[in-house]
Amino acid sequence: MAANTTAKKTATEPTRCECSRYSVLVNLRDVDGDLAWDEELTTGCTATTARVFAPGHDAKLKSALIRWGAEGHDVIRDGDGVNTTADAATHASKFIFANMVTAGIKRAEDKAAAKATRAAARAAKKVAAKVEPPVEVTAKVGRWDRVGTVQGDTFTYTDGMGATKTTTKFRLI
Repeated sequence: MAANTTAKKTATEPTRCECSRYSVLVNLRDVDGDLAWDEELTTGCTATTARVFAPGHDAKLKSALIRWGAEGHDVIRDGDGVNTTADAATHASKFIFANMVTAGIKRAEDKAAAKATRAAARAAKKVAAKVEPPVEVTAKVGRWDRVGTVQGDTFTYTDGMGATKTTTKFRLI
């Protein structure tokens, strides 16, 4: 009979899950010498575990870091009384999923930029739609009085033969 060569596993003391150590203070500001904030965002984790993460909580932290990084928040890590503040990608660099956090933040920022560009284009389109069509006016072109429209310094009119012409030499009547 072979001897049992595996060492006995020692029971480790359960500690709080790593994802519960991260938070973000939203709208941090100085109020009469004291720091105040509107809201504290966390992962919502209250689990304890003998490992670094409770099952599935690495993904919970990854998604929170991506969301907070895309919003531009400084992330705080509570290291048992010692708080460390850095951006989301810096905190993620300690874990194997760091490249996914960095890529997710970039993807979210690109998506927000594209959305802003589309919104600006829609707003410009609405402004362009509100511009009134040019009003017909009478102007003296050479010795003839012509009816047409003025846009900037150009007068567009129809001559006696029915051809559309433009000129910058005219006088409004």
